[in-house]
Amino acid sequence: MGGVAQSTNDLNSRANVPNFDAVRLAAHVRRQELNLTLKQLVQRAHIAESTVTGVLYGYHEGSVRTWHAIARALDLPLGDLLNHLDDDATRSTASRTQR
Repeated sequence: MGGVAQSTNDLNSRANVPNFDAVRLAAHVRRQELNLTLKQLVQRAHIAESTVTGVLYGYHEGSVRTWHAIARALDLPLGDLLNHLDDDATRSTASRTQR
């Protein structure tokens, strides 16, 4: 019985982890839709290239200020981008492997 409780707790704890991979994927898809190079995105965001690449390539999660600048550079409301934090991890992984 302990194993079932442990499995349920593991699932619940994973469900509470923000899915930054899904946010990164959404930003990547939007950047492609706009035909923006990374350099162009950096210029539009008005933040350091190392900050943008660090966030978009998953080296760190990034601050709200950073994500706000990236969202504006992608012509998106911040909420539209951050809504992906709640995406199911398996969905974002499947989307990534299909591209």
